[in-house]
Amino acid sequence: MLPIDKLKEISSARGNKNAVIFGDKKVTWSEFYREAYKITVNLSSKIDNNRADLCMCYISLNCLELVYIMSAASSLKIPCTGIDYTQSTEKIESMLTSTRCNILVVSSSYCIENNINLQELAKFVTIVDLDSQLKNSINFCELLKDIEGLPGAIKAQHRPFRSISFTSGTSGVPKTVVRSKSFDARRFSFFTARYGFSSEDVHLLAMPLYHAAGSGWSRLFMQLGATIVIAKPHDTLNMANLIKSEWITTSAMTPPLLNDVVTHYSLGGYAPNDNNLKFIIVGGKHFHPQAKLQAINALGPVIHEYYGTTETGVNALAEPCDLITNPTSVGRAYDGNKIKVVDQNGNVLPNHQVGRIAISSYMNMDGYGNQDSEYVVINDDKYLITAETGEMDAEGNIYLRNRAQGESALNVYELENDVRHLPGIKDVAMIPVSKNSVLCGYAINEEFIVDDAELVRNIKYICRKLKVRLEGVCQVDSIPYSPSGKVRNDELKQMVLNKETVQPSKSQESKTTKGSNISFAQFVIAILCLLGTAISWGAMFPIAKNALTTMDAVHISLIRYGTASLIFVAMLAVKEGLSSLLPGRDFFKLWLFGSFGFAGFSILAFAGLAYTKPQHGAIIMALMPLISAVMMWTLKKARPSNFTIVSIALALFGVVLVITKGELSVLSGGSLLPSLVILAGAFCWVTYTLGASYVSGYSVLRYTALSCFFGAFTIVLVACITNFAGITHAPSLNQVLAVKWELIYLITFAGVIAVFSWNHGINTFGPINGVLFINIVPITAFTIGMLRGETITNTEIYGAGITILVLVLNNIYSRLSSKPKAVSTSRFQVQTAQS
Repeated sequence: MLPIDKLKEISSARGNKNAVIFGDKKVTWSEFYREAYKITVNLSSKIDNNRADLCMCYISLNCLELVYIMSAASSLKIPCTGIDYTQSTEKIESMLTSTRCNILVVSSSYCIENNINLQELAKFVTIVDLDSQLKNSINFCELLKDIEGLPGAIKAQHRPFRSISFTSGTSGVPKTVVRSKSFDARRFSFFTARYGFSSEDVHLLAMPLYHAAGSGWSRLFMQLGATIVIAKPHDTLNMANLIKSEWITTSAMTPPLLNDVVTHYSLGGYAPNDNNLKFIIVGGKHFHPQAKLQAINALGPVIHEYYGTTETGVNALAEPCDLITNPTSVGRAYDGNKIKVVDQNGNVLPNHQVGRIAISSYMNMDGYGNQDSEYVVINDDKYLITAETGEMDAEGNIYLRNRAQGESALNVYELENDVRHLPGIKDVAMIPVSKNSVLCGYAINEEFIVDDAELVRNIKYICRKLKVRLEGVCQVDSIPYSPSGKVRNDELKQMVLNKETVQPSKSQESKTTKGSNISFAQFVIAILCLLGTAISWGAMFPIAKNALTTMDAVHISLIRYGTASLIFVAMLAVKEGLSSLLPGRDFFKLWLFGSFGFAGFSILAFAGLAYTKPQHGAIIMALMPLISAVMMWTLKKARPSNFTIVSIALALFGVVLVITKGELSVLSGGSLLPSLVILAGAFCWVTYTLGASYVSGYSVLRYTALSCFFGAFTIVLVACITNFAGITHAPSLNQVLAVKWELIYLITFAGVIAVFSWNHGINTFGPINGVLFINIVPITAFTIGMLRGETITNTEIYGAGITILVLVLNNIYSRLSSKPKAVSTSRFQVQTAQS
């Protein structure tokens, strides 16, 4: 961190201002200077400070003690290098050897807990224990002893500048990156001037200090006299809360870290104007375009993306306006950086041609400590050739494709982007295994009901579309990341290769296998919930038909969902707290999808129902599972199976028979219009259902309550417009009372109770079993019609039978295709879904 002379200067100007905050500890600049001075003097007395080859490394989570030690090392001009504490002991030993380390700072409690062999390491280094627990080591508490006399100048042995850092080592032993000159002054000056950083900033240290982004950005703000807030390591909930409680202004994060922070921030009910943020810089891993926009939506226009490598520094920047207008780019080169795309011979490629990314920068390393690096000279400038493959446009925007360690047309990042858009996908990582094939691991969002086999089928379709061979795919609990945000390729590869079948997701497993694990009482309750819901929805159509003789579709919808939304909101406030009622920057999405689901669906379905038979409306609504497949194909490019496509055609044929009663000539008249209006309502409801995948971090109850509430406002707006135009008229109290029982039924039994009964049944039996009950909806409507003496022709019954049969057969097909299929002849023992 900062040397004593700089700390003394800042302390004299900002003595009573906070320097570092860690948990409940708040250390002022005066206190920090005094403690750092004592630690530096005491450390100097316990080591051979006259040695010219001293080198310090540290293995520790972020903590206040580590910041003190780093300042002491800076004061004594001892090179100080962080070690990825999640590496194995063998890799750690190799890294320490490559740095020629002779002072090792450790958190003994962390090392012991994670089986890092300190006894072996102590054979060739002096150990400083931050936890003050080890024998035969320098314990941190010893460094806090008071010094006799007045503070004086600290004598530091002259040592030439030497900076050592390490690559991530996600697919092997980390490489040693060596520099003989500092680039801090130029880089810090640029960012400070560009973004107006000052001593008033409050910087959140979220990254590990061993990572260049963790120590580098903290060092920038400390030298300005700003405040550093150290977050609990890897605790993204703590980070989200600190943004609000400590009025954080800046931070540096990796995409996975930011994604989790954004989720916790949104779930906490915070809005963008609830924070004091002005700058968050994100990089170190592929940053999904949708995640960029979600972060800006949640935190405000404060997200900046950088591109660079451990070997080259921070070389390209994308500011918030760039992320919004061009989210697939990682930005453009800025002051002191030049970026080219070159072929295998080092020749510069034209715009939009794919090659290796080459970088010339004042931040470039001198070289690797233990192996050669690739360089090319272009117009007298030395460019380091990175492992990244990508292309560049005429404006200098960079578009990365993969880290294939060589030229490859394989666009791994585009694959990941497309897969992330599938409903239920929380995270995904693609590992190249050849120039045109990948392994895939994906994690799901537990808030959504997910069919693993359908996900695998869609992932395979995306790979085929991009002409990539999918060697293996499986669901994992979470993608394995290093603390610096890199995917641990070897670990993920083993996770994929060791799973001969797709492991059911937690939500899927609990929903599809519970039939054999639940008690008989739970089984009966779930059956009754699903059966009762389907019957109540089936009865909804003839009951709503009665109400439509007195009131219009708009005002019935207004009373129904206006009341239901208030019930949902009250339940949400009780279960998740008042803060959950705040939509934040998701307001527009919630209003849009709520308008489709509650205004569009209800008004259109009831408007069509007013001019057709209840049975016709019920059979159309039963098509929703197949409508979902069509919508997924259209919006998400997730093509359904051939069997489902045929099912859609046959189901529509059955519906046409019901509507026309076998007289196809009526299609040329206007009698088809009411059914088309109901069908449009069904599409609206499916749009609302799919919309949940576009609103991240919401529970099912919160999404339902807020979208219903905002959708009710749209119904109010529609009612005002139609009333003003004379299309509808506000009902009188007598009209409302005349259909009070119908309205009560629509609000309670077919509304709130049905929704929660359906969710309980689905959670017990799973979606594949539960959706079978949707076929009872038209059966109920037809049964009620017969009991009431309505004329129902044989053709209508045949058409309904065809549609219901097709829905059941498609359900059976989905059930069979969801069973994992082991492949024993493949070189990769992983699951391949039926396609």
